Amino acid sequence: MAAPRHLQSLKEEATCSVCLDYFTDPVAVACGHTFCLSCVTRCWEGLQTDFPCPQCRAISETKTLRPNRKLANVVEIAKQLQVPSATTQEANLCRKHEEKLKLFCEDDQEPICVVCSVSHDHKQHMVVPILEAAQEHKICV
Repeated sequence: MAAPRHLQSLKEEATCSVCLDYFTDPVAVACGHTFCLSCVTRCWEGLQTDFPCPQCRAISETKTLRPNRKLANVVEIAKQLQVPSATTQEANLCRKHEEKLKLFCEDDQEPICVVCSVSHDHKQHMVVPILEAAQEHKICV
């Protein structure tokens, strides 16, 4: 089995810097950076010229996106390798990111990790430290 640090490196390479989740339909922009098709489309919404890279801000005069099929294959492999184990659950680790569950999402009423807190799924949600949430819920019971 691959070492945890190698799995983490693989996950980082398979993660979009806009949504902080695994790439979905990865496409490369003119400067070479890669994003989810939906993420770069959202970033460029309403622009007619001068399309900036969401990462380095390099300007492209055309809306050229190159599908990155090899990376899409790597993402699928990374997802398969990230299957949560029983020890992940026992150690209070996030199933998705294998990070410690340090926060609590009030909107979804579930413990989350720091990576989840800035992801698309929880970015706009009310998030508090998990110990604070535990104290509040003890008082309410």
